[in-house]
Amino acid sequence: MTPSFLYLSAAIVLVAIGLLAPTLLRRQRVGAEDRRHYNVEVARDRLKELRAEHERGELSDEEFEQARQDLDIALAQDLGVPSQDQASDDGGRTGVITLAGLLLLIPLIVAGTYIEVGTPDALGVKGQAVAQAQQALGGSDGMPPLSELVKGLERQLEENPDNPDGWFLLGRTYMNLSRYQDAVRAYRRLDELQPDNSSVQIALADALSMQNDGQIPQEAVRLLGAVYERDRQNVIALWLLGRASLQQGAAELALQFWSKAYPLLDEEPDMQAELRSAIRELESETGLSANIPPAEPALPDIMAAAPPPSQDNTAAPAGPGVTVEVALDPELMDSTSPNDTVFVYAKASSGPPMPLAVARKRVADLPLRVTLSDDMAMMPQMKLSGFAQVRVGARVSRTGQAIAQSGDLESIEVDTASDGGDPIQLLIDSRRP
Repeated sequence: MTPSFLYLSAAIVLVAIGLLAPTLLRRQRVGAEDRRHYNVEVARDRLKELRAEHERGELSDEEFEQARQDLDIALAQDLGVPSQDQASDDGGRTGVITLAGLLLLIPLIVAGTYIEVGTPDALGVKGQAVAQAQQALGGSDGMPPLSELVKGLERQLEENPDNPDGWFLLGRTYMNLSRYQDAVRAYRRLDELQPDNSSVQIALADALSMQNDGQIPQEAVRLLGAVYERDRQNVIALWLLGRASLQQGAAELALQFWSKAYPLLDEEPDMQAELRSAIRELESETGLSANIPPAEPALPDIMAAAPPPSQDNTAAPAGPGVTVEVALDPELMDSTSPNDTVFVYAKASSGPPMPLAVARKRVADLPLRVTLSDDMAMMPQMKLSGFAQVRVGARVSRTGQAIAQSGDLESIEVDTASDGGDPIQLLIDSRRP
């Protein structure tokens, strides 16, 4: 058998299977395209914010270029890693199984037939050739495994924990690896560094939902609601708020959010068609009618139903913990406002500067009592329980930035054992120079 015959036969088989593949995979592709669209929109929002920071002089040319390159890497990983989404019915899974069966059985049938009636020696397939092909496909000289890149990025963030672009890239990478709990930690840290950032809050909401088996939890609803309050045209927030409303049985509210999102997708016809299909299906099931274009949806009963967030884990801390009591010097009360952010933190007495645990409160909560524990770790390998001695402190930030700024109010830092004991009392009584 000549090589040209092999190539022609393979081409015919691939063309035949290729004609069947769109039909077989049509249901699966909806979820994949949804994820790709989400990733592209998040990347676009992030790039706009970087450009704005660059124009305001907050980022140098070199910092902007590095951040843009990190964003490109994150988006490339998002679009290059297979989606974790699956079809929602047995018909979709059957399509995948059928396609896999065709890919396996057709070459076996052709090869078996040829061995029976043809000239097998003409194939000329040797073990060395197979090994060379496997080596070529494996790309042993290419990029290192994604897990190695993650470890390198984690090491960089241990040394420089205030790098928001590093946390953004690490969060996206964790999401691609389906390490949703780690992604939540990374995005929480990023949210502390860049509060009220829409793309960060949407990414955190997405990670929380994936961690919750695709169901949007109340914390994610609060984040999406905050984004919606700032930007009534944010398509991703509208889409996800519609899903959250539907999960809680508020079909009419879901239609309001989706109807508002629909005209905003004019430049994304595939996504718009998918949303129209969801709207029509919900209309059919409930007898309700969507208005396109819609009235402005009001923020919601689902927001009111959400319990307020709490980082106070004194009731049931996970593993070792340090209980801290924090108060503000009355003489500094006039220098603060009730909504100023209070950070209570613990870091290693001797080790990396990155905090091991952080609780975020408000001046209005003072005086307060909080237990810092492993639940508040920002990275899985950097936990309170990993260090015998830690240093605890408290700081008031007007800007809400996790990075200490000149003018912040702070307490002295106190060394203590990480495995509990008597509460550590901290008084915020000085101003950072």
